[in-house]
Amino acid sequence: MELFKNIYIDGTLSDLIVDHDCVVALAAAGTLRGDEGAVHDCRGRYYALPAMVNMHTHSAMIGMRSAGSGLPLQRWLHEVIFPLEAKLQPDDIYDGVKEACNEMRAGGTLAFNDMYFCIDRALQAAHDAGMEGSIALSVTDRDFDTDGELSKLLDTFDHLYANGSQGITVTIAPHSIYAVSGKHLQYLADFTHERQLPYHIHISETRTEREDCLRQHGVAPVVYLDRLGVLDKTATRFIGAHALWLDDTEIALLGERHCNVVHCPNSNLKLGSGCRFRYVELRDAGVNVTLGTDGCASSDNLDMVEAMKVMSLLQKGTREDPSVLPAREVFDVASTNGWHALGLPHHGLQQGDKARFFLVDLSRPVFNGVTAPTLSADQRHTLLLDRLVYAAHADSIRDPRHLDTNHTTDTTL
Repeated sequence: MELFKNIYIDGTLSDLIVDHDCVVALAAAGTLRGDEGAVHDCRGRYYALPAMVNMHTHSAMIGMRSAGSGLPLQRWLHEVIFPLEAKLQPDDIYDGVKEACNEMRAGGTLAFNDMYFCIDRALQAAHDAGMEGSIALSVTDRDFDTDGELSKLLDTFDHLYANGSQGITVTIAPHSIYAVSGKHLQYLADFTHERQLPYHIHISETRTEREDCLRQHGVAPVVYLDRLGVLDKTATRFIGAHALWLDDTEIALLGERHCNVVHCPNSNLKLGSGCRFRYVELRDAGVNVTLGTDGCASSDNLDMVEAMKVMSLLQKGTREDPSVLPAREVFDVASTNGWHALGLPHHGLQQGDKARFFLVDLSRPVFNGVTAPTLSADQRHTLLLDRLVYAAHADSIRDPRHLDTNHTTDTTL
């Protein structure tokens, strides 16, 4: 059991007790006692927030950070990334995922939605780092045998599926509509439907992808998937990464099935893929919009705080409206919406929630005045989120696990 004394939650100075990874008590500061376990007297220095979810990344690519800078997507993939990936060994995957998980945890991200290969090593690394989420084995047409099945991969997958780590789902994901044929997109929709697994795919990332689909199939990418029956079979388990080049019809189709999409603003900007993500239209249509960093080779970091800022500012700038996507809303996109997309139990800071939270260090200069006594609890919370999203970086975040656990007041405060 752990007692966090004098910690800000929802703008109020509070006491919080966590036991067996669950929030068991929450009350006004000075009212809870920790008779057993560690006691952390935070002395009003920390503000607790629900953990964020990085909804699209390739965590093992952390060793390729900044690789191929300045190249557009297809050249970047074929000239730089694919040759580097061909040299990766299973232990490289483990080391990369472990390092990435540590970077995410340090920045307040406690779950992720990954897509790569050697997922047995990725799963082990995520488990060792104490992360939750979904790890998808990315496949292309090259992975299918002559019978149109994944015989070489299914034994390994079924073993992982049966023996997966608690809190982490394993699945098989099509890389994209340009790397996977229609019949194989359907195969994977059936495969994930039978097992009720996420269907994670890159979709409508670039103008070229959209134009190629229109030329080859006569319809836009999301309509193409819909005609293949993919959206009906996957619905709320569909996770479309990027979803940048969408028209009204595609947005309506995604909304009718309450699908999930992931905005990756930093990656989209760095690769020159575009900037006009249609957040408001997607949200209003009933699509669950989430946030991701993409892999470090294209986003250069796994900082969800930075991603929130860029997402929010892009919406304000491209729409010429400063009221769009305020800090509170973009934080929900980065946290609550992600947990919902992965189908994981509610994570937060209410009694009965699974204890998945991070601490904002209020001693950082950017948070001066956030806890002023003249502010109401709601005003403090709003100001805290504004400062976190627009003024701070991931280095303002601290992992609760790293507080002192010697059954005494935290001596580092």
